[in-house]
Amino acid sequence: MWVRVRLAGAYLAGMCLAGACAVLLSACAVVDPVDSRYDTISRSLAKARNESIFLNIVRASHDYPLSFVTVSNVTPTMTNTSSLGLPTFLFGPGFISANANSLFTPGRDVILSNTTASNSTAVGSNFNVSTQETSAFYQGFLRPIDLQTLDYFIRQGYPRELLFWLFTDSFQLKVRGHLFGYHYAPPDDFGCSREDPRHRCFVDWVRDATLAGLTVEEKTVQKAPSSGAPKGGDAPNGSSSGKPQTTIYARFCFNSVLAQQAATLAPREEVLRNKSDSDVDRADLFGSDLTCGDKRWNPLADADVPQPDILPLTFTRKDIVFSIVPRSAYGVFEFLGTLMKMRRAELEAQAAGQAVFVAAYVPPGRQYAVRSPLLITVHEDPEVLQVLRNLGGDCFVHTWFRDGSYCVPEEAATTKRIFALLAQLIAIQTAAGDLSITPIVRVIQ
Repeated sequence: MWVRVRLAGAYLAGMCLAGACAVLLSACAVVDPVDSRYDTISRSLAKARNESIFLNIVRASHDYPLSFVTVSNVTPTMTNTSSLGLPTFLFGPGFISANANSLFTPGRDVILSNTTASNSTAVGSNFNVSTQETSAFYQGFLRPIDLQTLDYFIRQGYPRELLFWLFTDSFQLKVRGHLFGYHYAPPDDFGCSREDPRHRCFVDWVRDATLAGLTVEEKTVQKAPSSGAPKGGDAPNGSSSGKPQTTIYARFCFNSVLAQQAATLAPREEVLRNKSDSDVDRADLFGSDLTCGDKRWNPLADADVPQPDILPLTFTRKDIVFSIVPRSAYGVFEFLGTLMKMRRAELEAQAAGQAVFVAAYVPPGRQYAVRSPLLITVHEDPEVLQVLRNLGGDCFVHTWFRDGSYCVPEEAATTKRIFALLAQLIAIQTAAGDLSITPIVRVIQ
């Protein structure tokens, strides 16, 4: 009997030591590492954002309405519950009970059960999904992109040629009283004008704007504060009150350095063709008041004139007015959906061994206007949009729709840039302070 008590005491001491170790181990285990969970949530949100953008482009290619939701809040949770107890063990001499439901089992001094030691961990992430189908969202989302927004993206290093494709809905040219329009809406219209004596198309104007060094410049003008009495009394000695008013003005201009860089990147034949199609000689262009940094530009001259909904360039020496009609953020999605639709038609025609049927007017010698747009100044990935359908491989982003799965391949560098641009554009165009119908940025002719 004393031997059994001593053994039980030794066992109890051992369990206490083991229990202390278990408690220490348990205390280390319940510490929630922030870095790994933050990384997981960050990657998951980025993937969800890209898939949402991609799905809307696919919807646009099938003429489906777009749908926008946002994850407004993510709350990761972790619950760890550990319990530790001593096992049931026997003191005193052995005893055999006649009761079948006895606590002790014959021949056993120590009994371990599920209450001796247990641990349970529950990990989860709670997030809130909010719809963006609101009046404020669509006021910004459907508003034409202004020059300040275009300047944002030019300064971030996005290729100007790519931005002109994405942000331009149509071009207008007025030469000595004759007006020509170029609107890109395939397959019905590739932006080729029958009335234009030079028979130019939309793609020609995108390349012309790029090779001419078309860009955006801004000028900040500070006005003196208006005179008036401060709150609670008269202004002493007729002094003015209030703070100076600062206004940012923006306009299109031509940069000779950007024109030289674009001519270096573009194929030689494209540069020569562009010069032959141009209505204005480059020497006259860069000597005009439309040159970037020209001191003749005075934004205050007609600052009170309302801003038009197009972005005009007036070359007075040749009596030429060139205007760019911008797209909205919604229009950019529709444009990319149109490119996907064009590419599907091209692949289906190739699989059938047929040529793509074109009903729109295309001048002789400009058959390149009916093909998917290619960037002549971007060598890494000249295709504006690369999307694969029902094919395997390593995908930057993947989604599915009613006609199968879609994939943006990892090597599609330009397409990945467009995804970053669209995420930024949605945030800019739908910010609470950027929803005014009349933008602050103005175009001064």
